[in-house]
Amino acid sequence: MNALIMQKTKETILHASQKSDTAILFFSATGKDSIVLLHLLQSQFKKVVCCFLYHVKGLDIVEPFFNWARSYGNVEVVQLPHTDLYNFKMQGLLSAKHLDGLKRLKLRDIEDYLKIKYQTEVIVYGMKISDSFVRRGMFNKAAKSDIHFDYEKYYPIVNWTNKDCLSYIKLHKLPEPLKLGSKRGSSGINFRPETILYIKEHYPKDYKKIIKEFNLIEAKYGGS
Repeated sequence: MNALIMQKTKETILHASQKSDTAILFFSATGKDSIVLLHLLQSQFKKVVCCFLYHVKGLDIVEPFFNWARSYGNVEVVQLPHTDLYNFKMQGLLSAKHLDGLKRLKLRDIEDYLKIKYQTEVIVYGMKISDSFVRRGMFNKAAKSDIHFDYEKYYPIVNWTNKDCLSYIKLHKLPEPLKLGSKRGSSGINFRPETILYIKEHYPKDYKKIIKEFNLIEAKYGGS
């Protein structure tokens, strides 16, 4: 990794730690970006709150990563419903069960809730401009700034590559991220076909939980 990139990452985290002693990290659990960021943050903050946004709560696949996160004495894992659940439940996407009366939540609503609960203004994400052209456009300003900050949020590894993340994980002997059947690299839990098929094969109990919540997935990928 370019030494300047790591220097800017450390300066960004230092800047955030001077703003508050508590950081809120939006945490995918199984993805390399989250693993790297938690390791970087936990030594610089009095407390790190890992916010995991779930589509289905209580999946075994994420528990080893939660346990690793909690092994740092200053880390708390919080699980909240993913913002996509509104569409899934209200519009009947992936499920024939329609639910009325749900409040449509935006990511900003969750951020604001966590800021108030934990009395901090430090929100951290693991977006990288190398992830896609879309992210390059969205986070170009943060990437070019000395402190990787934009939209009132911090992006410490915005200039890292996937290779940088994997090298860092190997160097520090951190948990290996899950590829979940994807050729594009590790990621969080999602409803991509390769992810669903991976979970069905390797975590059948989790697959049962998923199709219980989203029965149209069973129609497409079969029963457990």
